[in-house]
Order: sequence, then structure tokens, then C-alpha cells
Amino acid sequence: MFIVVLGGGISLQGEIPKIVYQRLDKAIELYKKYKNSKIVVSGKYSFLYHQIKKYPPLTEAEKMAQYLLQKKIPKKEIILEKKSKDTIGNAYYLKKDIFIKNNQKEGIIITSSFHLKRVKYIFNKVFGKEYRLKFIGVKEKLPSNRIKQINQRQKQILEKTKEILQNMKDGDHHFLDKKLYKIKYYREKRPDWVINFVAQGK
Repeated sequence: MFIVVLGGGISLQGEIPKIVYQRLDKAIELYKKYKNSKIVVSGKYSFLYHQIKKYPPLTEAEKMAQYLLQKKIPKKEIILEKKSKDTIGNAYYLKKDIFIKNNQKEGIIITSSFHLKRVKYIFNKVFGKEYRLKFIGVKEKLPSNRIKQINQRQKQILEKTKEILQNMKDGDHHFLDKKLYKIKYYREKRPDWVINFVAQGK
């Protein structure tokens, strides 16, 4: 079984948010519970960094792997996915480069609770019914006004995500071949505050 931890942003200084460490701690807990499991860490950095032409010194996956190693998880039990720049990319590269290549059909996908609805939609769309996926949303303690702001943003992104994937058949990840990160959505200019928002993992 693969225990997958999704990245949640990385700053230009190479720091990841507290919520990602919470996801990693949950993965360690599950790793100790399930024999013959491996932890997969997924994420490069946000596609939005291309707009400012500045990039973190390492990938989200590399930073997460560093933490796992510090927590005494054996290096051979950690798999890195270092290409994805958003949640759609997480699902696409995890399926294509990790699950298929390792002939693995079962996984637990760990994210944060506010991100869970979008993750379920994307992963079920990209992976299809052939795969047995479970989803865990780690809850973060936040002020109510902050939760409202994050949930509203997630709702908007989910609506846009459904537009992007509306013509894709469930399980047909080839729909994204040579298309991911090249469609208009990824080229649209965002204000600077959005990039800062992303670096905070929201």
C-alpha cells in the first residue's frame, strides 16, 4: 500500500506550512500500522511561481522527505513525486509515474480537511474505479473567519477544476498528456497576494 502525502505549498525560503507537517505525522502513524506500506510524498512547487520567475530552493517532496528521514523513516520506504505543481498534477503524476510503474492499486491519500472535497473529486476522476483509494483530511485549528475564507477559495477552485476536467472520462489520465499546465487556466495572471496565499498552503 502507498500512503500518499500531498504537498501544501512551499515558500521561496524552502519552508512548508505547519499543516503539511500534520499530514506527515498522520502518514507516519499509518506507516507504523500497515505492514509493507511505503510513504509517497508528492509536490514540486506551485505553477504560480512561474509568474514571478522565482523558485524555492527545493521541492515540496524533498522537504517532506527530509522530515520523514528525521523521524527515522527508512529512506528506502520513501518515494518522491517531484513534478506536480497543483492537485491535478498530484493525481496525474502519482498515477502515471508511481502507482502504474509499481503495479500498485491501493492507496491512502492524506491532505487537509479543507482540501478534501477537491482531492476526492480529482483523484477519483484521474485514477478511476480500478484503484482502491481512501482519503484522510487532517483538521487544522483555525479562526472561524479564516476557515470561511479558505473554504470559499477551495469552492471556487473546485468549480474551475470541474471545468478543466469535464470532458475527461473517469480513469483516463491520458486526457492530460501534453496538456497539463499548458491550458489557459495555468497561464492566467494572478495578483501577487495569490502567490503568497499559495506559499502558505491554502
